[in-house]
Amino acid sequence: MSAILIRRALPAVLLLIASFHSPAASASEEKSDAESQAEKKEDTSRGFRFVFKDNPSLRFGKVLRIDVRTKFQSDFRSFSPELSTKEGTFDLHRARIGIEGKFLKHFEYEVEYELSDVLRPLEEEDATPSKRWRDAYVNFTYFKDFQIKAGKFKVPLGLDQLTGPTKLDFVYRSRIGDTLAPARDVGFVVHGRFFKRGLSYEAGLFERDGENARSTKNPGAERTFAGRLTGAPFRLLPVPPLLKAAELGIAFTSSTVPEGPKGIRGKTVAGKKFFPLPGDWMFVHGERLRVGTELSWMPGPFSLKGEFIHLRDERLGQSLRQTDLPDLISRGWYVSGTWVVTGESKASGVEPRRSFLRNWGTGAIELAVRCEQIRFGSSEHPGTPLRHQRAPNILPASDRAWTFGVNWYLNQWLKVQFNGIREKIEDTMRGPIIGEDLLWTRVLRLQVVM
Repeated sequence: MSAILIRRALPAVLLLIASFHSPAASASEEKSDAESQAEKKEDTSRGFRFVFKDNPSLRFGKVLRIDVRTKFQSDFRSFSPELSTKEGTFDLHRARIGIEGKFLKHFEYEVEYELSDVLRPLEEEDATPSKRWRDAYVNFTYFKDFQIKAGKFKVPLGLDQLTGPTKLDFVYRSRIGDTLAPARDVGFVVHGRFFKRGLSYEAGLFERDGENARSTKNPGAERTFAGRLTGAPFRLLPVPPLLKAAELGIAFTSSTVPEGPKGIRGKTVAGKKFFPLPGDWMFVHGERLRVGTELSWMPGPFSLKGEFIHLRDERLGQSLRQTDLPDLISRGWYVSGTWVVTGESKASGVEPRRSFLRNWGTGAIELAVRCEQIRFGSSEHPGTPLRHQRAPNILPASDRAWTFGVNWYLNQWLKVQFNGIREKIEDTMRGPIIGEDLLWTRVLRLQVVM
């Protein structure tokens, strides 16, 4: 009972605290040039200092900087038709605390821990205690264009998945971002940027193929090699300046999946499985290859993003007669757009020109829409399509969704999001509600970040 009370009271307390900090933020924005120069000189001084700008920070001269970060997100949800979830209508979605900073000039670090599971014990099938530790890595920056990152962090594939949870345009990630992109794992990458950040690269090796593909019953694939290349090619072409900000990217991962029921599983926004049949896993064995392409364009107060991910699982020796089966194919896409109606720039993160509760400011208002689809099937279609785990011709299953959203940025700490999500399930026999192909989810999120 006490844990439930804490979960319900925590968002309101954090909102109140952050609101009281708004006047301090406005004061810092109105500092004179002389004060700013004084701060710069102080930053280069030696000795111990405590600094509070957007978040608490400890400085030990030029040797060490420790920034304390907190992230809290609480969701209020409803479903139509009614769905029963373990979180219920209220969910403390994230409660994270961490530190990040630099030491010895050329080392960057970040460590982040998930606290919500302390108040909401791990009950989900796909949850493991190791997931409480989120990012935990060190980045060596001595060479500007050849940096090395090692530890636990996100495998470099998937624009939506690689976007931080507090910077998302929507309450939930896309279906391909939550399912087909790898997410975090332990490993290392070599990365850098060229041509004034016009071209970026990442290449690395990871212990497995990310948390999204694993659960307590499925250890996932083994050693994974990943690579990603992004850039702004229109900078070199005679096109209108507005188009030069568009960025394109391509990425891939390659790993080996041990024999067994280890295929990717499809889930709805509410976390309900729709592929394969409830309680089943697809039998796979061999190479798992992901290929992804992405587009990001953020001119002024607008943004346009799109992504496509194709995932192929080999099924070597997985028929009932132990012969090879056609590959299991999982693929999907999304296209999204946003408009900050109050005029703030989108590219560097929406920062309200007039914060809420400061001189009666309204904050920043943003409208967002996303169309997406994720689909599962086989690469070839011999014989009758079946739902069986070892079927040569897998009966296709898909989830197509529209998300309509409104984002309200009160100040640099507070954000309120409302999303209405419409999903259409192709095969209702594998959906969360037998015979129902249309699902609606309504969610209100309160976010506090420091």
